[in-house]
Amino acid sequence: MVSYQVHCQMMEIISTSLLVQLTLIFELLCSLIALPVVVVASYWLWKSRNARLFHINVTIIFQVHLFGFFIHFFSRIILHGLDLYNYAVFDYCDMAASTIRCFVFRSQYLFGIRLVSATTVPFVIERYIATVRSKSYEHSGCTLGILMAILQLSIGFFSTAVSFSTFSFTDPFMDYCISFKIGVFGSTEVIHSLGVATQIFGRILFEYMFRKNEKLRSKRLTSSLSNRYSLEQNLKSTRTLKVFANLQSIFLTAQMTILLFIIYIGQKIDTTTYISLIELNAGYPIYAVGSIVILFRRDRLNRVTVVKSLETHVHANHNIYFVNVKKAWQ
Repeated sequence: MVSYQVHCQMMEIISTSLLVQLTLIFELLCSLIALPVVVVASYWLWKSRNARLFHINVTIIFQVHLFGFFIHFFSRIILHGLDLYNYAVFDYCDMAASTIRCFVFRSQYLFGIRLVSATTVPFVIERYIATVRSKSYEHSGCTLGILMAILQLSIGFFSTAVSFSTFSFTDPFMDYCISFKIGVFGSTEVIHSLGVATQIFGRILFEYMFRKNEKLRSKRLTSSLSNRYSLEQNLKSTRTLKVFANLQSIFLTAQMTILLFIIYIGQKIDTTTYISLIELNAGYPIYAVGSIVILFRRDRLNRVTVVKSLETHVHANHNIYFVNVKKAWQ
């Protein structure tokens, strides 16, 4: 157990650090901006006409993904807000956070992150099944989506529980709320290493499935109209999802790799620098806003593409339509 005097000295160092203060203010503002953006995105996911291009199973997986963002931002606002308030109001010896408070909000903070990173696994599984069952998948129900959401939540809960398995409640106070020891490799680092491998492997699998969909499309140009429609719907949603897959794999691979490096050099740098690097590296608010804006723009581009496609069909030679129908019946 750390002595009361040591807590006071450490809190003086942390609370008076301009780097820590600026970092917490920046992350607090980013989280305050990102939280309503996530709420709007969640509403759009269910109400937008163009969002209906996605299968209900994809929508469910994305909803859990957004829920992870929401939990992370909510807990982050409380954590950073309370820290900044305590630094401004209380004496050094009275501003340390209780261990229970740290556990409650930091576990939510981490659970949100793990839900976001866990999206890759059910996402790849769902797209694989959609590719294999491309003839009938568009008419299937939401059972797979519910199962994938359960898998997503299970991965998030399990990985968070493992990370907090060594969390100590011996000391009633913590100088700064964090789930792992500085410079010490443990279960958290193993999970992040697996996470990096998962993101890379998942992106490779998604690229394989995207190309397979393209090949299926070329092979089924003369198939039945219903099968062609199902394949076209799958391909349209997959193009948008490819953008998401790129963003997800690039950000999470970089974020997790940098975090492992920060933990590795943790004991070689001062505590305030370490805290600031850890918080800045967890740039999920910026990632959330950036990815949502990019996907919104992609949605608008899809809408324009659909309109142009309809105009092309209206002005096209109608004899081509009957030729395709005749081929479909042969």
